Amino acid sequence: MVSRKTVARMSRYRRLLASLHDEGVESIYSHQLARHAVVSAAQVRRDLMVIGYSGSPNRGYDVGACIESIGSFLGASDRQDVALVGVGNLGRAVLAHFAGESAAVAIVAAFDIDPDLTEHSVHGCRCFHASRMESLVRDLGIEIAVLTVPGDAAQATADTLVRAGVKSIISFAPVPLHLPNDIFVEYMDITAALESAAFFARLGGRDAAEAGDGEIEPMVKKLESLLARSNMKLEDLAENIGARVITPGRPGGTEVTRIYAGDRVSDLLNEATDKTLLVSNLASVQMLRVAELMDVPGICFVNGVEPEPEVVELARTNGTLLLVSPAGVFETCGLIYAHLAGDARS
Repeated sequence: MVSRKTVARMSRYRRLLASLHDEGVESIYSHQLARHAVVSAAQVRRDLMVIGYSGSPNRGYDVGACIESIGSFLGASDRQDVALVGVGNLGRAVLAHFAGESAAVAIVAAFDIDPDLTEHSVHGCRCFHASRMESLVRDLGIEIAVLTVPGDAAQATADTLVRAGVKSIISFAPVPLHLPNDIFVEYMDITAALESAAFFARLGGRDAAEAGDGEIEPMVKKLESLLARSNMKLEDLAENIGARVITPGRPGGTEVTRIYAGDRVSDLLNEATDKTLLVSNLASVQMLRVAELMDVPGICFVNGVEPEPEVVELARTNGTLLLVSPAGVFETCGLIYAHLAGDARS
């Protein structure tokens, strides 16, 4: 199974290569592309091996051929239409960014509750009243949507889009969405990105973060090293980082040696074990089902979220230990690290 991160990097490589091709660059080495993409050269080589493309030791990768190979992998031969919901400041910025940007995807309809926007064009995209969203999305055969609506409107909007036939959603809303398991959701969490930047700034910036696949992975690797030596029970860890224990977990205490921090179900399926603590924004039944499938013993929800009764009951039934941290994902991992590092020094 190809992960979301791999697909995202492929898209980034293609944009970078297209820009370089326009500047007259005909070939490029993996370490040069890696520097542009802010990943490692080994990561570039692994990713391009996924699509069956290899370069020459003497000339590197042929830029034009590489662009075509990535395009075939991403399935960009036919344009896919997209709907955008919420034409506020953020929605307008998204429309401006994608105006004429890509031949592979195009935002063909925008929706908002403001009647003054009805039947007007915003950055070349026609805007309709939200009351027409379900019928128009269905009639146009749109399967991808971008949500730039307030958090309190996100769930109802997503439900309407799913009824209309949307299969994939990119959400900028600061709340988790509870949708059928076959709906792909990509969360664009600006708050989490800022927390990540702030966390690594306090550690010393880019050198502390290290170049790699994902902002939090270096920290997670250090955490796993400390966890493997600590014999720490989650119940004790919760007390030391100020997290609330919602469900008791397994008899005799819950021991973990690994951490997965994030909301990407595909990555969790690839990485989780029966010794993994999941740290996540998504307090959803879907996340509990995945944890059950992978036999994950504990989940730490963040930002002080209050899990729904259905989530709590399922965790209790499965013997999954649920924690709730008052801090965000990155801050919570930082608290765990600080506690474990302190124990290791004592």
